[in-house]
This record gives sequence, structure tokens and C-alpha cells, in this order.
Amino acid sequence: MENLFRKLTLTLAVTVCAIAAYGQQDFGPKWGADPAEREDNVKKYNFFRDAYNNKEYDEALTYLPELLEKAPEGTQNLYIYGINIYKDKILKSTSLADKNSYVDELMKLYDMRSQYFGSDPQRGTPYILANKANDYASFKPADRENVIRYYQEALEANGESAEPDFVILYFNELTNDYKDDLIEADEYMAEYDKLEALFNLPHNSGAAGQKNTLEALFISSGAANCENIERLFADRVNNDPDVETLEKAVMLLARGKCDSDFYGIVGDKLYAQKPTTWLAMNLADYYDAKGEATRSLEYLNAAIANEDDPEQRLNLAIRISGSELEAGNARSAADFARQAINQNPESGLAYFFLGQAYAVGANQCSGFDRQAAYWVVYDTLAKAKSLLGNDTSQVGNIDSQMARIRANFPTQEECFFRGLENGQSYTVRCGWVGGSTTVRYR
Repeated sequence: MENLFRKLTLTLAVTVCAIAAYGQQDFGPKWGADPAEREDNVKKYNFFRDAYNNKEYDEALTYLPELLEKAPEGTQNLYIYGINIYKDKILKSTSLADKNSYVDELMKLYDMRSQYFGSDPQRGTPYILANKANDYASFKPADRENVIRYYQEALEANGESAEPDFVILYFNELTNDYKDDLIEADEYMAEYDKLEALFNLPHNSGAAGQKNTLEALFISSGAANCENIERLFADRVNNDPDVETLEKAVMLLARGKCDSDFYGIVGDKLYAQKPTTWLAMNLADYYDAKGEATRSLEYLNAAIANEDDPEQRLNLAIRISGSELEAGNARSAADFARQAINQNPESGLAYFFLGQAYAVGANQCSGFDRQAAYWVVYDTLAKAKSLLGNDTSQVGNIDSQMARIRANFPTQEECFFRGLENGQSYTVRCGWVGGSTTVRYR
């Protein structure tokens, strides 16, 4: 009881001192038309503030309308406190009519705050409208038209300074509308294009996570199909595009697994300006699928020429060897297979391709030279088999090939005629196929 008495006494003393002070100063024209009105408005504001601080929101609201009418420029705290009060009212309301009424009052407060304090350098109109949009989306999510409108007004006010998290909130709302068929694909993609550009600005370089979220939302929407992506980028790609535009188009086309002519056009243009191993390999796949083996090999060779990582170079060498075989370039296939073997002598696949290449090369010889070259082919395939022991599908294929090769070995008589005995060392010279091997009869 004594503590309560002291508290009341102190409050009364403060109020009396404050009232006494009112008469000794003029609070300026923002608080009213004349000194008497200003003093009255300041008193009411202090009563409003005290009620707010004590969470007596109903009492606080008895002062708010008059203060908004007579002293709307008095202090920005009038709006900050009022907004917090109405948000609390909305959350606690049990009537839809009351909730909607409170939301309307909340929006009015945001508009008045922007009107009278929009020039604040830290919390001016861009900040105010962003909070307005977020609150409206939270409290009236079913009103899709105004949810999107408020977000777009806030984005326009913020311009290039829009916070990445706010951009994501807006695009998430837009993505939901697109999925619900409330907006057209062209509008949705145009907004994505505009927002994605914000993340490429220097001051947003640290927002990689939000940029990935934006891309994930776009792809999840279903709008990022090949036809829409081409429609979105076609004009820019055909009119001397910059690297950033080409990179964005290639990324979306690659994610969509697009294999249209447009992908080849965009990929070729990007590679000409910014060659990378990843792009070269993707373009190699693209042209290989199109049956353009020469173009595919060009990109594979470009990829390996610019690749420094040993593991990647090994994989590329093996892949190029196989592609060269398919293109009928056995000697080149052998060169890349040997390059792979030099990097990794345990690569069974490299030996397999080398054996295939040697078989083609052996067939280009004739007579005994051809038959002897089959010993080298057999040795190479046997090495591949030993290294691919766990790959039963490959081993079975190799066994079949080795049987066919063995059937073409020279006969004992042919070897005897040349003074060669079974098990003897022999150096094969058959065009570009050569090496040390062992004499074997058919």
C-alpha cells in the first residue's frame, strides 16, 4: 500500500511539473494553430503515450483521433504507437467486422505517417510502405488485389534499395497468385526478371541465399518452362545481350532441361564471351544429342584445354576418347585414352576405349602386321577387364570382344614361317598402332 501511494504521488508530481512546464514553452506550429491549442495537444499526447506504455490501449484510442486531426505532424511516435495498438487489436479481435475495421484504421495510419513523415531519411515512405504491405498481407491475405498492389507500391518507393527479404516476400505472394491462375505468365515472368536484376546490384552481393530462393520460387511455379523462358529472353538475346542476361537465360534453360535451338544460340553466345568448362560440357551434350558430333567435340576439346582440375581433366579425356570413337576418329580416340591413362593408370574405361581404338587401327593394316596388332588389342582389353572387374556388364562385353580378337591371331604356321615362337616378345608396328607384346597362336 505504501509503495502504491509513493507511485501515485510520484506520477502526480511528474504530471504537475509537466503541466507547469507547458505554460513556459511553445511547442511549435506542428502541435497546433496557437499556443493554447499546442499546449492542449501536447498534454493529450502525453496522456496517450502513458496509456500506451501501460498497455491501456482502449484509453489510448480515446486520444488518438483528435491528435491525428489537430496535430498530425506533432511526432512520428503518434503513428508508431497507434500502429502497434491496432495490430494488437486485430490479433485479439473475435469479430470479423471488428478485425476488418481495425485493419482499415491501420492502413490509414500508415498512409498518414507516409504523408507527414515520408521524408524521414531512415524510416520514411519506403520503410513505411514496406511495413504496410507486410501487415496487410498478414491480416487480409484473401484480398489478393490489394496485397499485390501494396507490395508493388512499396517496391516502387524502395527502388534499387529494396531489402532482399522484402523482395522474396513479394515474389512468394506473386508465385502463389500465378499458381492459382490469378495472373498471366507474361506478367509473372516480367516481375521475376525485374526482381532478379535487383540481386545483381553491387550492394546486394551478399544476398546469394535470397537470390537462390527467388530462383527456386520461379522454377517451382511452373512458369519456367522452355517456351516461356525463350519468350522472356528472345528479344534481348537477339540484340547484343550482356553476359549477365546470357548467364541468366542459360541457367534457366539448363535447369528446365531445354534442348531447343534457342539453347544452342544462347549457349554459343555466352561461351564466346565467357568460356567455362561447365558450359562447354553442357553444349557438348546439347550438340551430341542433336547428332552434331563435330560441334560436340569442339566444345569437349575446349573444355579440356581450359580445365586445371586433374579429376575433371581425366573425366574429360575419357569422354572425348569415347566421342572420337563414335565420330570415327580412332587415332584421336587413342590419344585421349592414353592421356587419361597417364593421369590414372587404374582407369579401366580408358583402357577399354584404347582397346577399341587399337582394333580400328589394326583393321587399317593388312597381312601379318594386322594379325600381330591384334595381340596389342587383346592385351589392352585384358587390362581393361582386370580394372573393370566389378562392372559385370562391361566385363561381359569385353570377354566377347576378346574372343573375336583371339580368333584373328596368326596361326602357328604363320608364326613359324617368321621364326616366332609362342610366348616370345614382339614389337608391333602397324600404322599408328604399336607396342611391345607377346607372340600367341590362334
